[in-house]
Amino acid sequence: MSSSNKLPLNYLVFDDENEELQQNKINVKVQGIDCNVIFINPFDFYNVDEDIFDIDQFIQKIKAETKGKQINLIASDWNMVPKTSNYSEINALEIIEILVKTNDKYKKTQYLIYSGKSKDVSHVFVNKIKGEIDINPDDPINSKQLLSLLLELKLKFSTRAERFNEINTLINSNKTISLIVLNTLSNFDENILLNTGNDYFDGKKIGELLDLISKNNDLGLKFIREFIELSIANYTELNE
Repeated sequence: MSSSNKLPLNYLVFDDENEELQQNKINVKVQGIDCNVIFINPFDFYNVDEDIFDIDQFIQKIKAETKGKQINLIASDWNMVPKTSNYSEINALEIIEILVKTNDKYKKTQYLIYSGKSKDVSHVFVNKIKGEIDINPDDPINSKQLLSLLLELKLKFSTRAERFNEINTLINSNKTISLIVLNTLSNFDENILLNTGNDYFDGKKIGELLDLISKNNDLGLKFIREFIELSIANYTELNE
């Protein structure tokens, strides 16, 4: 990839309106970034006649669409699928909890929740946290699962009208040297690392290593440092 080309960046969007895919392609533009939107409509997994949400197929769809890709932002509409006979309401909070259960790496990802009714969002969050506390009122507050998760996440809220401005801002803030290295490497996810001099890295597919890095920032920084050092050593030898 030429240094003059745009830097590819993947972000994930959940919305129950299929038009949202095209709207993202039109409205999300960041200088120097090739914004690749991965769109998933949870309503596609809702059987209206049987009132059943196919959670297993939904999770498989997420895994298939994100396999081998570095996801830098997850944006989600608040209300998408109502409560069904077999599953709770699919809203942005449920999306977060599903993702985190699927892979710990999603605890490190930036989230944007957008809604036309911000009061409804606040109401659900407050009531769910209150419900956890009421079940075990004598437990320390930091033991509560949802509250602990929310404090750990990088989470931002927006109105639906402002969602594209917020997405553009968050993507622009992700323009870092680490992002350039990791996103470029993700294009070669099936390649196997050889001769880095580090037994932990050698023999692993790049995609496998990127998945480990997404869970461990210290490992990512170490790999980026070593990768840059090896690249510099290689190019300076070539230029002699």
